[in-house]
Amino acid sequence: DYKGVRFGLIDIGGQTALRSSWKQYFAGTTAIILVIDSADSGRMHLAKAELQKIVQDEVSDKPGTECTPRLRTHVVSRASHPTDTPQDLSSALLLVLANKQDLPASSRMTPAQVSEALGLTDLREREWQIMGCSALTGLGLFEGMDWLVGKLESR
Repeated sequence: DYKGVRFGLIDIGGQTALRSSWKQYFAGTTAIILVIDSADSGRMHLAKAELQKIVQDEVSDKPGTECTPRLRTHVVSRASHPTDTPQDLSSALLLVLANKQDLPASSRMTPAQVSEALGLTDLREREWQIMGCSALTGLGLFEGMDWLVGKLESR
């Protein structure tokens, strides 16, 4: 629960072999929280490819062996009101948390750089927000959740 909204979170990141099962978690999804490792610029292209599949609701059915442990996607199902109707994934909000902002600037990407690398500005039909954060210090986490709760409440 956060500010009167109950979230159901499922961590669906990880190995490529598990990605074929992601779609089963999308029913009733009202928001996606994507946590990005800002210090791992070398795999940003993989995160972008997976994000494009997710927002297009085209999760691949082809299992593979490549592992992206630093890509974490949390599916949020809003359960705060019993009359809420499930939405399809195309209308789900997207909150991107650019993690590890507590690291020196020379060893991490800024939220603007992460946004550019993920192609967030190309998502013209989706409400999204990117927030720099630190899982260690809590920096930016509450601000991101505040944005998400505000958007969910206004729907």
